[in-house]
Amino acid sequence: MSQLQLLDIIKETLPHFDAGNPSDLIKAEKILKIHQKTNPDLQLNDIENFIEFYKDNGNKYEAILQDENLQKILKNEDFKIDSSQNNILSQPPSLREDFGNDYEENIQNYIQLNIKNNNWKNIRVFYKNYFPIISYENKDLLIDSITTKNNLVRGTIPYTDQYHLLLNQYRHSVDPDFYALQSDIDSAYFNEEILDINNDLANHQHTTQQNKVFLGKIFVALASFDAYTEELRGLLIKNSRIGAKWINPTSEIITVEKKSTRKYIEKEYGKYEEITLLVIYLSLLILISFFLYIKLDEYFWTFPVFEIAFFLLLNKRLNGHYQENPPSNGNLSTRRKIKKLVVKFFILQIYLIIIAISVVIGLGLIALIFASSGVGAVGIVFAIWIIRRIMKR
Repeated sequence: MSQLQLLDIIKETLPHFDAGNPSDLIKAEKILKIHQKTNPDLQLNDIENFIEFYKDNGNKYEAILQDENLQKILKNEDFKIDSSQNNILSQPPSLREDFGNDYEENIQNYIQLNIKNNNWKNIRVFYKNYFPIISYENKDLLIDSITTKNNLVRGTIPYTDQYHLLLNQYRHSVDPDFYALQSDIDSAYFNEEILDINNDLANHQHTTQQNKVFLGKIFVALASFDAYTEELRGLLIKNSRIGAKWINPTSEIITVEKKSTRKYIEKEYGKYEEITLLVIYLSLLILISFFLYIKLDEYFWTFPVFEIAFFLLLNKRLNGHYQENPPSNGNLSTRRKIKKLVVKFFILQIYLIIIAISVVIGLGLIALIFASSGVGAVGIVFAIWIIRRIMKR
């Protein structure tokens, strides 16, 4: 029986039991031994351990044990943590550490119970609120259990006939809280394990649409891991979008319509075909550059300088216009890298044309305002008003 259950038995007879009072401990021992005669669940060893514990600690943990969550944990109950009841963080660090060590077994039982039941969300709440009382041994146990679970996911991905397990026995594989918990505990430690799962998914993506639904669910869940590196964080977010499309392929058109950013979806034309197109593209680029060099002479170099500057400035936005298909595991081939660069450069020209047109229009409007001594500005405002009235009809 748990200590708190024994305390409840004692307080039925001795309501004002004081664990720090030797006299009360003697009375408590007698009460428990009498109760033992009618309760086969109460062992003599439990009584001896209880008395010995309170002889050593007295009322040391009285304040901590006011926490209702901990009371239930020490009674080995299966329940969901209520974070509003937490008072552990206000206790001295040394006291919290001692509590975690002295009640290590109860805390371990609670963690294992939630792992067994796949209550990863509840473990997250428990860990965030009660990490100071999780001993090093229990933390290692939790980490080892998670690593084992990660390996189960990796071990299942290559075998499509086992994918049904991902939604049943291995349903942690599609639970966002399972992966979020790993970053709560130690994102640096789990970074490599999450990357391995991501890479396994990418390596086994060439399968049926039905199988992709399972893989897509893992991709989406993986994005809940707050990666230690920016590179992996971006990769998980990108692949989660792809996974979402695998789960519901018909939503792709709707998704594109809702997004303001138009994307070029990478297509595979074949190695030699792409090399041919690349040669043609580069040849045209060289010819145009040579023509501009002849015409502009020394002013020619302003163009590549501006191109490079704008490319660096807009690189992140340009990446948003390019969707890898199939998704990479972070390592694009040289051919795909060049293809991506060419597409981004082409999109950059569209941006530059839009910028140039906007600048010309802006300068034209400013010139019109000055030339008409302000009358032009009134005309522009009136024209905009007329257009809006027409559009509302």
